Amino acid sequence: MTNFLMIAAGVILAAVVIGYLYFQSAKKKFAETKEQDQKSRQERLEKLPAIPLSDRDEDGIYQWSFHHGDQLVARVVKPHIDESSKRVTFMEVTHSELLLLADECQFEKYKLEIDAVGDAIKVDKGEPEKGRILREVTAHITGYIEH
Repeated sequence: MTNFLMIAAGVILAAVVIGYLYFQSAKKKFAETKEQDQKSRQERLEKLPAIPLSDRDEDGIYQWSFHHGDQLVARVVKPHIDESSKRVTFMEVTHSELLLLADECQFEKYKLEIDAVGDAIKVDKGEPEKGRILREVTAHITGYIEH
C-alpha cells in the first residue's frame, strides 16, 4: 500500500510539473505573438497616409481611419470659427456619409469634436450628389494639427 501511495504521489507530482512547464511555454508563445502583432500594427500605422495641411481641401473635413489613414469624409458650407470660445459652426456639412460624428475630425488646422447637429437629412432631391446633409453643426476645438 505504501508503494502504491508513493507511486501515485510521484505520478501526481510529475503531472503538476509537466502542466506547469506547458503553461509557462504557452504563456511565453502568447507573449511573443502579442509582441509581433504590436510591431506589425505599428508598422502598418506608420505606412498609412497622412495628408499634409497644404494638400487638403479648404472646405474639407478629414478623419483618421485605421484602414485608410487620413481621408476626406465631408465638405462644409459657410464655416464660422470662434477661437476665443473654441467653437466652430457650419451652416451645412455635405457628402458626410463617411463622417463618424462621435470621433475626432479635422478641419483646416483644427482638431474638432462635433457637439450638435441641428438637422440631418439623407438625400436632397434637388442635389442628390450631396448625400447625407447635416445642418447647423456645432463643434468644439480640441486641438491643432501639427503637420
